[in-house]
Amino acid sequence: MFKFIVKTAIKVFFNIFYRIDIEGYENIPSNIGYIICSNHINLSDPLVIGISIKENIHFMAKKELFKFKPFGLFFRAVGGFPVDRDGNDISAIKTSFKLLKKGKAILIFAEGTRNKTNKPLLAKPGVAMIAIKSRIPILPITVDSTYKVFSKIKIIIHEPIYYSEFYGKKIENDEYQRLTQDIVNDIYKSITIKK
Repeated sequence: MFKFIVKTAIKVFFNIFYRIDIEGYENIPSNIGYIICSNHINLSDPLVIGISIKENIHFMAKKELFKFKPFGLFFRAVGGFPVDRDGNDISAIKTSFKLLKKGKAILIFAEGTRNKTNKPLLAKPGVAMIAIKSRIPILPITVDSTYKVFSKIKIIIHEPIYYSEFYGKKIENDEYQRLTQDIVNDIYKSITIKK
């Protein structure tokens, strides 16, 4: 019940204060788990993406956000689970694999932090690594907005990426990073709003 109330309140809030424009809804995979890879410009990104794809998504959020109990309850209610950004968080990776196996959607910000510029940062290798090991698609999404009140938030859902040619193969970490970086670079090409 608490989750339903929180999610309804979020939807009402964004529909009042922003204009969400969604492009490429038909690209969302069905009947399979998948990873959403998106740029990250605002703390509200997971909420807006969740509203846009009309699905219960799960996402990694820095563990510090869960230390204050009310924040922890809120983030868990909207699908968040903690990740330690300073190292290889095995627990967060295991959680991702379990959720994907259940056919859930997971949102990962490949740059590992917010980036308010129009230029991509160095991507972490996790997106490609988890997708290839899980044998599931990656759904790139561009969030294009200033998040000013009453402004437009454009969500561009790109075609899913299947790295099937890498399934079952031994891949070095550098290659995972390169594959993820290519996705991130393409995501940024759709940003038009100057920040």
